[in-house]
Amino acid sequence: METIREIMDVERLGTVMSIPTWMQNIKVEVIVLPLVQKNTAVHKPKSMMGFLKNYANPALVKQEKDAWAIHLQEKYYYPI
Repeated sequence: METIREIMDVERLGTVMSIPTWMQNIKVEVIVLPLVQKNTAVHKPKSMMGFLKNYANPALVKQEKDAWAIHLQEKYYYPI
């Protein structure tokens, strides 16, 4: 993050912002920082259903219904 730092008379700064009377006729240090705003409006979906549909492989969609049962059979099937 880049900043700007300058020492100047309050009279110059008075054209930009209001200065308290106790600061009149003195030099001040001005530091300028960029404002970084956080995006507070976060969209929270009501459901995760269909959230990853953009990544679905159409060739495998037909196998989804029985995928878990097939996986369990492959993993735990021990011939007697």
